[in-house]
Amino acid sequence: MQDKKMIFITYCPDDQWTGCSMLSAESELAYRRIQDLIYMTDDKLFNDEIAWQQITRGFSDQIVKVKNELVLKKKIQIDDYIKNKRCSEVIEEAKNNYAKNQERALKGAKARWDKENNATSNANAVLKQCQPLTINHKPLTNNNKSSIYTQEFDIFWRKYVLDEHDKRSTKWDSYKQWKKLKDEEKESLGDKFLTYKRQKGDFYKALERFISKKIYLEITAEKTMTKEEIDNWQFNTDIEMRRKGLKTMRWSMDYIEKLDEYIANNP
Repeated sequence: MQDKKMIFITYCPDDQWTGCSMLSAESELAYRRIQDLIYMTDDKLFNDEIAWQQITRGFSDQIVKVKNELVLKKKIQIDDYIKNKRCSEVIEEAKNNYAKNQERALKGAKARWDKENNATSNANAVLKQCQPLTINHKPLTNNNKSSIYTQEFDIFWRKYVLDEHDKRSTKWDSYKQWKKLKDEEKESLGDKFLTYKRQKGDFYKALERFISKKIYLEITAEKTMTKEEIDNWQFNTDIEMRRKGLKTMRWSMDYIEKLDEYIANNP
């Protein structure tokens, strides 16, 4: 994800399989992703919302469950960073090996250049080529979360995806597609998406595909009634049924008295 030097590690499939054998499927996938991300970030994997969204991509509604299981089973330790003891040891070992190789390369280069009476200048040239392991390293995550998603998109996401308990859509992929829309398309996108989901039932496509496939162009948004509008509609319906002597859907004593009082005052 960033332009940095490659880190090579020793991998043992038997140890990995054994270590994951007591984990749930979601926690195993999250654990394997965590290990990769720890190596990619030089043991500086931030413990924040953005990192966990990436770790649990595809099942982000289970972040708390997965995190608790991995901590309880001592697979990870959490403070400002997400840590794994074995990963930390492997990274330290890789750095030590890198330093030893760098030192050997420098000695060999210096010996060759000494023969040509140009040891100092050429050793410096070798040093420039042998950069430290993390010289170009940048953390995977960014503590300034507002620079990842705009406030406008965060509001949109909470209202039309989180509040609707949509487990299929992915925030980052949806954001990449959402940024491409015109302002006028964004205004009605949320209502169109909810209308589309009601029409398709369990067969709807995730928000990112709803945008990228331009499905929203085929949808006419249906007006969604507020709770107050629904209550008023229900009350007026029950008034008419009561006047006709029909049984209403709600029939508690207090509610019936409220209907009768309204009918008496509004003959």
